[in-house]
Amino acid sequence: MGQSQEPAPTDKDFQTARYWAVVGFAGNFGLTVLKGWAGIVSNSGAMVADAVHSASDIFASLFVYISLKIAQKPADKEHPYGHGRAEVISTLVVVGMLVAAGVEIIRTAITTIRHGCLHAPGNWAVYAAILSIVVNELMYQFIYRAGVKTNSPSTIANAMDNRSDAFSSIAALIGIIGAKLKYPVLDPVAGIVVALFIFKMSYDIAMDAVRQIMDESAGEKKIQEVKNLALAVNGVKNVHGIRVRRSGASFLVDLDIVVDPKITVEMAHDIGESVREIIRVHMDKVSQARVHIDPSDLH
Repeated sequence: MGQSQEPAPTDKDFQTARYWAVVGFAGNFGLTVLKGWAGIVSNSGAMVADAVHSASDIFASLFVYISLKIAQKPADKEHPYGHGRAEVISTLVVVGMLVAAGVEIIRTAITTIRHGCLHAPGNWAVYAAILSIVVNELMYQFIYRAGVKTNSPSTIANAMDNRSDAFSSIAALIGIIGAKLKYPVLDPVAGIVVALFIFKMSYDIAMDAVRQIMDESAGEKKIQEVKNLALAVNGVKNVHGIRVRRSGASFLVDLDIVVDPKITVEMAHDIGESVREIIRVHMDKVSQARVHIDPSDLH
């Protein structure tokens, strides 16, 4: 049998995801400059570490934007299932950048503690940390909602990156305040805590990407949805062998339907087409649906 060629997600979905990638790029660029400056003038290692985190977010947003442009391309001879996995690659690149940033933050913090270069940071670091918390949380809320709406894994990863940046800024703020209260070692210690937040977020994002690479099932809810839709088609006696997997922002569906063995091949074909059409129309973000027809219920 053939397959549905209706693009999913829609061009509007990709435009929405790209828009928020640009917003993330601009926001992270501004925060990097602000936090880097505040960290230097305030002599705060925690704030400099937080600035490094935001700098990695700049490149993350850039890679997300590029991956979305690639993922939007339609299926072709070399990529019959489309280009949706480009978003997964982008997600892993984001993870790599986050891990590298975390390692550098820990290295800098340990060096500072060992050499005893500990000073109470200035007030600008406090102001920058508070602003970073607010801005990153706002970006997380908007970008995450856009990622869920468009089913875009790279956009969701980008949003989670902003959430981790907000948490790291909280850790930096605590460390900075502690350092100002005559415990200067808390500033580099806060930098290490920032790195731990980064590693945890990197792990969560990476695991989601790995699940997609391994073609993990989209879940029982999606499978049941396919089954209910197929059984609603006149002429379908039973349904089995349902598989739903995620490819970037879209879903790929395979299923077997059982029809009366006495009907003609043309009638069976029409039933299969009806099943594909109802799945395409009523299920969100399905880019391809393959239907195999069994002439009798052997299962």
